[in-house]
Amino acid sequence: MLRGMDTLTSRQARAIALRAQGFGDKDLVRRCRKDPAAMLDYLGAIQLDSVSVVVRPQDVVPFSRTGSYDVAAMYDAVYAQRRGFEYWGHEASWLPVAEYRYFLPRMAKFRESDWWQRRMGEFEKVAAEVLERIRMDGPVASSDFEDTRPERGRALGTLGLGGNWWNRKPAKRALEILFASGELMCARRTAGFARVYDLPERVLPPGLDNTDPGEAAAVRFLMRRAIAAMGIATGPEAARYYVLHRHDVKAWRPALADLLASGEVVEVAVEGWKAPGLAVPAALEGPLRLPAHHPTFLSPFDNLMWERDRIERLFGFRYRIEIYVPGPKREYGYYVLPLLARGQLPGRADFKLERKAGVLRALALYMEGAEPEETAAALRDLAAHLGAKSVVVERCEPAGLKEKIVRLL
Repeated sequence: MLRGMDTLTSRQARAIALRAQGFGDKDLVRRCRKDPAAMLDYLGAIQLDSVSVVVRPQDVVPFSRTGSYDVAAMYDAVYAQRRGFEYWGHEASWLPVAEYRYFLPRMAKFRESDWWQRRMGEFEKVAAEVLERIRMDGPVASSDFEDTRPERGRALGTLGLGGNWWNRKPAKRALEILFASGELMCARRTAGFARVYDLPERVLPPGLDNTDPGEAAAVRFLMRRAIAAMGIATGPEAARYYVLHRHDVKAWRPALADLLASGEVVEVAVEGWKAPGLAVPAALEGPLRLPAHHPTFLSPFDNLMWERDRIERLFGFRYRIEIYVPGPKREYGYYVLPLLARGQLPGRADFKLERKAGVLRALALYMEGAEPEETAAALRDLAAHLGAKSVVVERCEPAGLKEKIVRLL
């Protein structure tokens, strides 16, 4: 508990951040084993990505907190039970369906934007045909539409839609435009992880409150939600938890001022931070010691890792995703998972999962203060969760620790 202190130490701030993210929370583990969607409700967002060199990020975020869990049950909870929905939260994300209404202003802003007007001017006829087909025939995937263009179309570009989506056929572009504006939702995913689109009234659960709270109330809600989920963060960092910096540049600052005035959020000085930290009072009233948790590897897209500068301040750990870095220029590897142990980030590993062979291959294992025993335990747990029968460590730095880790495995 914070008493009589003007400044949090870096270690205390790290403890608050880890506890807010559910690490070492035994009650959360018990709840999630009965109800996988409880993790989504707790975190407020889980980022989605199709990269599956090891495992898709949404499948490992819960694992890092609870240990091995039923991935299929999580997908069933999100899609079949309608406990979650997909939208642009922190990039493409699962979001708790109970909070759907707070994203309605963002959908409205898409429809009112110059971007929307330009895209609809280009794809209005196709969008109308897509909507009519879905109304008449039910859910569709992009693959259900033929590409009749004589030439491949120009790039859609990023345009706020989460990445470079090159040369998509008109129907796919129309589907994504309608998704961004809230006129379509993702009903489920195919085996290949493609979206299947349907009308909101057929995706949302009956009785859900879907009244638009207005932009100010929505941004206020999301800022408080983000600060609580992060534990402690600066204003811009909290705003990026739900990408408010991109869609609500002017809105989040008044929302934060209101939260501070009401006492729902407080400012606190943190050792080594230039800007004040933000926290909800409950985070400062709880334990300020690091939580006891099992050693585990984190997805590169784990909620804890979203803010790289914050991670460097809290953990002294510099991390960058190198997927898009040319091979010779990579420092650590293509798909590197940080190791969380003892409330620190004392290592990382560049992994590749060979599914047919049942081998989790550590192409490179970097020990930056990690103990061989905790590293081996984290490797075993990850392999078991992925269904791998064995772990192969190809390279280790420092090299002298490789033999001991292999022996422990």
